Parts: sequence; structure tokens; C-alpha cells
Amino acid sequence: MENTKFIFTGTQNSESQEMQIYFNTLNEIFIKVYNWETPEQAEYITLNKATAVKLSKVLKREISKIES
Repeated sequence: MENTKFIFTGTQNSESQEMQIYFNTLNEIFIKVYNWETPEQAEYITLNKATAVKLSKVLKREISKIES
């Protein structure tokens, strides 16, 4: 398994926030969201494969609603 971590930063409305996504050793997708100003207050969630796939579908659907 690849040792990869994806990091996404927020828009101008939330530029001090960051989201990290990676595959953990428990065979789950780990998603962590935190604010650089208060990193000790990070929130995270772990998803199994079925839930991650559902999240992916929901994100694609919601992204299609964004006006260019």
C-alpha cells in the first residue's frame, strides 16, 4: 500500500483550515480537519470502504451543483 497523505486547504473564507486524508493501518480512510490557529482542537473521522464510497458519490453530486 502506498504511503500517501492528501492535504487540502480551505478557501478564502476558511484559509486557516486544513483537511488531511489518508489510508490508515486499520484498513480505513482517516479524515482530519483542523485549524492552524488551534491545531489541538482537531476533529477527525474514520470511514470504512463502503462509507467512503458513499461519501465520494455525495461529494461528486454536490460538486456538480457548484456554479462555475
